[in-house]
Amino acid sequence: MKKNLFLIFFLICNIKQAISQNTRLLPTQSLKLNIGRGKLGTGDIQGLMLGVEYERYFQKRLSWSTELGMTIHDGSDLLLVTEASGEVHDLSYRYTTAGAQLVGKIGYYFLRTKNWDMGVRIGGLFRYQSSSVPDDVTMLFPIATGLPVPIFINENTSPQRTYSVGGISQLFVSYTIKQKILLGLTTGLQLDTNGDTIFPQLSFTIGRRF
Repeated sequence: MKKNLFLIFFLICNIKQAISQNTRLLPTQSLKLNIGRGKLGTGDIQGLMLGVEYERYFQKRLSWSTELGMTIHDGSDLLLVTEASGEVHDLSYRYTTAGAQLVGKIGYYFLRTKNWDMGVRIGGLFRYQSSSVPDDVTMLFPIATGLPVPIFINENTSPQRTYSVGGISQLFVSYTIKQKILLGLTTGLQLDTNGDTIFPQLSFTIGRRF
């Protein structure tokens, strides 16, 4: 009985040591490019998200990272006018919201091996944004104006350019080829003091571990 207990204890210690050595051999840094899409909640408009991120591990399952990111979202209020001759005119009102942000994050890894990583990140951000989305849009039809086509009247009560702070939470998974090339997916939620929400968001990641 004592011999069996000693054998079990010996095996557990060796497995633990092997896992610890394996973790120490893993790369401790990475540089990544994140590109994907997200919905800007204030206007519910789809757009592109792009970011360059540097990450460094400071414990077995913990890391810190910083990311410089950019977003651009656009949409339109569709308005097509057809003349008696059959010619169609696109009089849609088009708008764009673009921003740049600096993000700092702390990551926790549920799984961290030579090939697979999975975990969560939370952090804070500072964001600059410029938007052409009006606060109120009124469309007047020809019967009210006497003009041959409808017209838009826009009212702006908020500034075009804003600065804000916010928070971000992410769930990620990645696969590493030969402990160097990293491929992954990230989804998350972003909020800021300007009242903007970017959710849902889904990004593809490609990077280099070293």
